[in-house]
Amino acid sequence: MASVVFSPSPGRSRLNVILPGLAEDAAFGGMLSALELARHLARHYDACRFISLYDDAARFRRGDASPHRLIGAAECFFTSPGDPLPCHAGDVFLVTYWAGFAFWEAAHNARLRHALPALPFYYFIQDYEPSFSPFGQKHALTLKSYARGELTHAVVNSVWLAEHLKQHGHAFAREYVLTPSLNGDIADWLEKTGFRLPPKDGERTLILFYGRPGLARNCFELGVETLSRFFSGLPPSGRRRFLPLSVGLPHEDMALAGGTVLKSLGRLPIHDYIALLAKAHVGLSLMISPHPSYPPLEMALFGMPTVTTDYGVKKMREAHPLLLSAAWPEVDELLPLLREGVVKAQKLNSAARRAVMPSALSRLNWAENFASLNIAPITP
Repeated sequence: MASVVFSPSPGRSRLNVILPGLAEDAAFGGMLSALELARHLARHYDACRFISLYDDAARFRRGDASPHRLIGAAECFFTSPGDPLPCHAGDVFLVTYWAGFAFWEAAHNARLRHALPALPFYYFIQDYEPSFSPFGQKHALTLKSYARGELTHAVVNSVWLAEHLKQHGHAFAREYVLTPSLNGDIADWLEKTGFRLPPKDGERTLILFYGRPGLARNCFELGVETLSRFFSGLPPSGRRRFLPLSVGLPHEDMALAGGTVLKSLGRLPIHDYIALLAKAHVGLSLMISPHPSYPPLEMALFGMPTVTTDYGVKKMREAHPLLLSAAWPEVDELLPLLREGVVKAQKLNSAARRAVMPSALSRLNWAENFASLNIAPITP
C-alpha cells in the first residue's frame, strides 16, 4: 500500500514521474517513450522528480553520462516497502505503470483531508495492463487505476489501444491519442541511408524470432513450436538453408526438429539489433494485446515478411504489406503464414529496396509527437 507524508504548503510546482524502475537495463521501449513524455511535460513545472517503484540495484547514472539527461539532472526517489513518499500541495503526478496510481491516490486523499481541491493526474497508457494478470488482486488493482476517469488526463500510445479502452468502458476527462514514434536510433539509421535497405544476401535464410520467455503475451512456446513444425516439414538439405535466431530476452539455445538449433542472442544493443534487422529475411514476432508491438513493425519496415498476431481491434496486416497476421494464436494458423513468409522472402529481389513505414508508426520523433497533442498542463 502506497503512503505519503503530505505538506499542505504549495512549495514549487513539481512533476512526479512514477516509473516501474530506474535500472540501466530498463532504458528501452516503453521506458524511453515515458521519459520523453516526462521531458515534454516537465517544461510546465519548476521541478521534476522521478519515483521508482523498486529500490533498483542498478540505477541510472547521474549527469551527462546518464542514458537520459532529464533523469541525470532530476531528483530521484526509490521506494521501499513502508517508506512514505514526501509530497506537498505543488506536486503533480505522471503515472506510467498501473502500480504508480496508488501514489497519486494517496497524495490525492491527503489533499482532500487538508481541504485542498482534487487534482487530476497524467496517465501514460502504453498497453491494456489489466490483462497482464489473471483474475485476482493484481488484476483488480490494475483496473482500479482506470477508475478515476474524471481526474485522468490519459495519453494513449496507439489508436488501437484507445479503441480497446473505449470498448471496455474506460473514459477519461481528457484523452490524447498518438501513433507511436519509431525508435530514434532506427530513424537515424534510415534517414542516413535515405530509407534504402541493403541487399539481403547470405547463403542461408535468416529467420528472426522475437523470443521473450516468461511473458505470456509474447507466446514464446507457441513461436518455438511453430518453428519446430516448420523445420520438421523440411528435408535435411532444406533445413541447412535456414538460420533461426532469437532476440528479446536471453534463454538457452533450443533444439528444434531435425537437429536445427534456435540460437538465443538475448537483448541486443540497439545498433547490433539494427544490423540484424538489415540482414534478416523473415520475421516471427507474436503479441497478444491491443497495442501494436514494435518488433514486428520494425521487421516489416526492414523488408522482412513477418508473421505476427492480431488481437481484437488490432489488425496488424493493415499496418504494412509485409505483415502476415493470424487471427488466433495457434500453430495451424501461424505455420502456413511462416511458409508464406519464407516464399515471399525468397521471391523478393536481393537488390537494395526502400523501407516502407508501417502505418502504425509515426515519422515524428517523440518530442514532435507529444508536442502535436497540445497536452494541457495540470495546475497544482
